[in-house]
Amino acid sequence: MSEPILESSVGRRKTVKLAPTFLGGLRGIWLFTWKPQFTWRRFGMVLASLFALPVLVYLTTSSPEAWAHRHRPHMGNPNLFLNAVSKRLARAGLPLQSDQKVELFGIISEEYTRTEDRWDHEQSTEASAERQRQEVENCHERIRKRAERVLNEGQFAQFQTYQPPNRFERPPPLADLLWNRTAPFYHWLIDVYFFILVPLNCVRMCGALIRDELDADTLGFLTTRPLSRARLLLIKYISQTAWLQLWMLAQTLLLFAAGGLRQIPALGNLLPLFVAAQFLAIFSWGALGLFLGQISKRYMALALVYGSIVEMGIGRIPTNINTLSLMRHLKTLLGHNPALQGIYNWPAIGVLGPAGALVLATAFFLVLAALMFSYKEYHHTTEMQK
Repeated sequence: MSEPILESSVGRRKTVKLAPTFLGGLRGIWLFTWKPQFTWRRFGMVLASLFALPVLVYLTTSSPEAWAHRHRPHMGNPNLFLNAVSKRLARAGLPLQSDQKVELFGIISEEYTRTEDRWDHEQSTEASAERQRQEVENCHERIRKRAERVLNEGQFAQFQTYQPPNRFERPPPLADLLWNRTAPFYHWLIDVYFFILVPLNCVRMCGALIRDELDADTLGFLTTRPLSRARLLLIKYISQTAWLQLWMLAQTLLLFAAGGLRQIPALGNLLPLFVAAQFLAIFSWGALGLFLGQISKRYMALALVYGSIVEMGIGRIPTNINTLSLMRHLKTLLGHNPALQGIYNWPAIGVLGPAGALVLATAFFLVLAALMFSYKEYHHTTEMQK
């Protein structure tokens, strides 16, 4: 293709170079990638999609005070305590009189209520299982002291031998108590956002890079430009994944802000690791979507088949073959966070290995997509029928 020659106003000739550089092409496609996202026509939809998930996270995650109030421990039914004592004394030939039962029931009810009121004023019950066990023992000790004035000597001797059950004798592990309240947040953040929405969005956005050109019948215009197909594909991929990185970083910060408002512990330690894992995940899922988009216009269906076979199937096989799963490497990276390790029990066997595997997977899918795009002849009608 010859270069056009322009003549200036003073009669000098000037050669204009039409072949764009890689950076020039990247700049042009990047402008076309992000500018349409901020039109007034799409502004409302953009805000809704950005804030929908953080709002759901905030609404479905309890604050420590609300959780503690709903899960306030109860001493139990005073009648059960009184009935157990009455049966023990009756078997010993020392039955309770009616007035004794009334007074004893009042003592048990008052002390139970007093103990529960103390729990109700606690800021949080997440770390108080041992304290609750001790307060239950103190409650029963106060009941014994007050019962001494109601019972005779023989009855009181039998009463002291009764040990009411203490369900706080073996307090649950602190991690279990924390998980009870923070479960909704981590379900949204990890199970829904990171392992469902992120891969699906990456495949959808990157798989459409060439398919959208076919739908608009503009691919022929792009491929006739003085830029190789492989470079064009790489430029479009970099521009799209850069936009996805910014968009999902904003989404992540909003999700962590929602968790911070609900006082989820140790989020500051998780954020850098989560952002780094998401950075690698977007590139790898995007490259996979780009490759699937070269195969068929039904790339989302192919992505679901891939996820079922490789991620949900092969990735769960406890042998080395599970290294084919992208999710397996992402879980290994996230497993270095103590909170996620305690919740999901993921392996944490290094950083360079899983990070390198994700980079290699990204390069592998990009090379396959570039080869297909470089050597495949696209016909608008034929491709739309696939």
